[in-house]
Amino acid sequence: MRVQILSAFALGASLLAGCAGGSTPSTPAQTGSGPMPQTIAFDEHLRPDSTFTVGVKLEGESAGKSKAYGAVLGYFKSGAKKSAVVTIPLGSSVVFTNVDTALPHTGSLLGDASKKSAPWPSTFTGSGTQSAAGTDISATDFSTGTLSPGSSSLTYTANVPGFYMFGCAFHYVSHEMRDVIIVK
Repeated sequence: MRVQILSAFALGASLLAGCAGGSTPSTPAQTGSGPMPQTIAFDEHLRPDSTFTVGVKLEGESAGKSKAYGAVLGYFKSGAKKSAVVTIPLGSSVVFTNVDTALPHTGSLLGDASKKSAPWPSTFTGSGTQSAAGTDISATDFSTGTLSPGSSSLTYTANVPGFYMFGCAFHYVSHEMRDVIIVK
């Protein structure tokens, strides 16, 4: 009994030393007859939400049609066959992936849409500068930055429900590469 109490005391002291910034705790030798307590790691940044991929493509794409938003081009839910309005579940992590083989693209916020329409700007009004990882896609001046062919963006979040207009800094004016992303 005394050996088990001393072993538990040594384990507690070494864990406290590690938490207090002391030396690296060493694993105490097992001296009792029972199994040693196990340390369970906990990461407070893990979320149960999944990562949602938005595909980005212009090569060989034709515009999709939306009753509410008109022609949409170049953005789609991963696995889809053609451009379409994208709906992302609220609370998801978001990654944009350029599936083209030769063209660079961006996923840049142009502004708010509504449930029934998108007041598309006549020129590209977004940013081409990459937003920091973890930025919400609804943030002012949000952009994936340049996505080279075959590359993916940093991981962003979709924590603000709404209807958002997106466009490509390279192809918004020349090809009307634009879409609405709905977060709900």
